[in-house]
Order: sequence, then C-alpha cells, then structure tokens
Amino acid sequence: MMRIGIIGLGHVGSTLAYTLCLQALATELVLIDKNEAKVDAEVLELSDVLCNLAHEIKLIKNDYSELETAEIVVFCAGDITVLETATDRLAELRVTAEIVRDVAPRLKRSGFSGLILSVTNPCDVIALYLANLTGFDKQKVIGSGTLIDTNRLKNRAGKTDVLVIGEHGESQVALHVSETIGKLAAKTGWEIYAVKHHTAFGIASSVAKIITVLVKGEQTILPVSTYDQVQGCYYSTSTELSLPKGVVKRVIPTLTSQEAERLQQSIDTIKQNYQQI
Repeated sequence: MMRIGIIGLGHVGSTLAYTLCLQALATELVLIDKNEAKVDAEVLELSDVLCNLAHEIKLIKNDYSELETAEIVVFCAGDITVLETATDRLAELRVTAEIVRDVAPRLKRSGFSGLILSVTNPCDVIALYLANLTGFDKQKVIGSGTLIDTNRLKNRAGKTDVLVIGEHGESQVALHVSETIGKLAAKTGWEIYAVKHHTAFGIASSVAKIITVLVKGEQTILPVSTYDQVQGCYYSTSTELSLPKGVVKRVIPTLTSQEAERLQQSIDTIKQNYQQI
C-alpha cells in the first residue's frame, strides 16, 4: 500500500495526479483543494483514466484526516495568475505564504507523520516556511528544487553531465556549462509561461521522479532542495533520499572559487527572500 496526498490541484497538482496514476506510484491518492468542484472534476476524469489501466488506485476527495496514514504529501497549492503582472517568482510569495498559513495547521492536525514534498514557489522559501509552521522534522520536508532546472540545462546544453544547485530561481548556479548556456536554461520556464501561462509537465514529472526514487528505494542522487543547518535555509544540492527517513545525505559538489561564491550569493538571496514573509 502506498498512500500519497496532493494538496493543490492546479496545473501541477492535477498533472502530477495523472502521472502517478499512469506510473502506478500509489495505490491510494488523497486529493485536496479549496475548490471542491475542481476536486470532483479531477476525480471524475482520473476515474476514466483508471479504466484504461491494469492497476487500481483508490481516489479520496478533500479530507485532511485521510492524510494521517499517507507516506508522502505533495504540497503544490498556489496561484499562477500572480505572475501575469510580475517577472520574478518572489511575486508569488505573498500569496503562497498565506496558503501555507492556512494549510500547515490542517496538515498538523491530521496526524500526518510522513514525508512532505514541497513544490509551491518560491520553492526554497516555502519549504522552510512549511517546515517551520508545521514543526515537522526538516529532514522529512523536501523541496522539488533544481531537478527541473537541471533537466532544462541538460536540454539546452545537449549533454547530461550538468547540474544546477542553489535557488530554484534567478540566482541558481549552473555547473559544467558556459555562462551563456546557464542563463539560457534559467529562462526556459519563463519561455514556456509566456505562451502557455503556466508550466506543468516538466515539474510534475520531476516530482514523480522524486517519488519513484522514494517508493522504489532507489539510491539515486537528485538535486532537490533540503535544509542546511549551518546556513539555516533550504537550497538545492545533490541529495540522497529514502522513505521514511527523508534526507539520507547531502553532497556539495566540488566547486571553483567563483562557483562557491555564486552559491553563497544564491543562498543569501533565499535568506533575504524568506525575510519578506
């Protein structure tokens, strides 16, 4: 049995639910959104999907108490329309921080004690805020981080031996590529948003990849956002994960002095952004 909760059924949450169904990564899905009609509609359509699959998945609607026995909860609630008049992910913070203040006590009261995957932007800031407001062990609260950025860099660079660390945002640090390629990759999300007015497939599949590693016990190292006790904040670096422990180990890659300086600047940016809450 694998029960996974998804809080927030916007573009990312609904795409993730669909992906988890296709990949049979859960036996039970708890789907939560403040828009009850949206939850009802998603359950109806996912039920149609399940008719075409060889496996069964139980779909549970809008009940926080059902999260008590979940192994994983994915937090991806937000409001992408905020970006219509902004050019920086920090513009989402005022809205998403308020959502965290609403969700955190509900999640805590549910009795949930599993692993949280936080996707909501700004990713690193919200992961810390969610951990702080719930009081959960920070080793069991993980941000989706720069896995999606690393994938975008692989596509832009045309090679796989690349990595993005630091902030999931403007100050991210691209390794093993030219500065030009790094900047081009960092703009990928905005290019997609300019046409679609959202991104969903890439980030949903990245979260599904993280869940795959956790559920199947793969010892794969992924660039995700995790807590650094020395820095006192979340940022992405290569990380080994497991269920139910969460973070097994964080690995900072060997950096040049310039890369190390850029990483510290990225960390400082995340800290400054957190102070805006």
